[in-house]
Amino acid sequence: MSKSRVRDTWLVRKHEALVLGLLYATFTVAWSAVGWLLTRPLRNSFIVHSDQSISEWLADRRTSTMNSLTSVGSMMADTTVKVVLTAVIAIAMLIFWKRWLEPLMVVIPLVLEALTFITVTALVGRPRPDVPRLETSPVDSSYPSGHMAAAVAYSAIVVVVFWHTRRRWIRVLAVAVCVFVPLCVGYSRLYRGMHYLSDVVFGAFLGGASVIATAILLRRTADEHPEEVNSAEHPVDLRPMSAEPIAR
Repeated sequence: MSKSRVRDTWLVRKHEALVLGLLYATFTVAWSAVGWLLTRPLRNSFIVHSDQSISEWLADRRTSTMNSLTSVGSMMADTTVKVVLTAVIAIAMLIFWKRWLEPLMVVIPLVLEALTFITVTALVGRPRPDVPRLETSPVDSSYPSGHMAAAVAYSAIVVVVFWHTRRRWIRVLAVAVCVFVPLCVGYSRLYRGMHYLSDVVFGAFLGGASVIATAILLRRTADEHPEEVNSAEHPVDLRPMSAEPIAR
């Protein structure tokens, strides 16, 4: 396939860019509203007190082994790691499928959650847990957890896997990995005193919402331009839960 043909498969035009901008604005307002509740009206609530109690409980039970393991767990969604990993995966997909559908499915959720995270964390400015922290961060704000949002955004890979195979073991493996990583990252961020439980939960919601919104947007766009995403060599079924085999 020529370079011009690959270029022609680009799916983010003016309409899609506008939708993504609206999604960013909507996510920012929604997550900022929750952050405002946690830091203002609910700052003395059971939720916030429980957040601090959990952080203290984990800090009191630290061990050298878990300190090392959670360092690795936290690193799974570190900024450098997630950018490099996503870039490598996206480039590999572009080379293999010679179209932008799959790379965009992986990249857009990460960009969407990252932009929302950066804006919300600046607007809300929630202090990190009042416990000794095992690492530092250039962002001195706790809500939401950007690491957790990124870890869940990795699940966009599951969507791509479901588009291309009906093999149960491959699907189960993909889901298992994309569940295991957020669990490790979320626990590690809590254990290391970097986030409250509510930060991790709403970080997970942000990553998940970014993946779902992107999948819906790309599916609708691809349905409108099927000639740009399908080929006899690399067919794709955009109905992830469909039972029918992919045509060959």
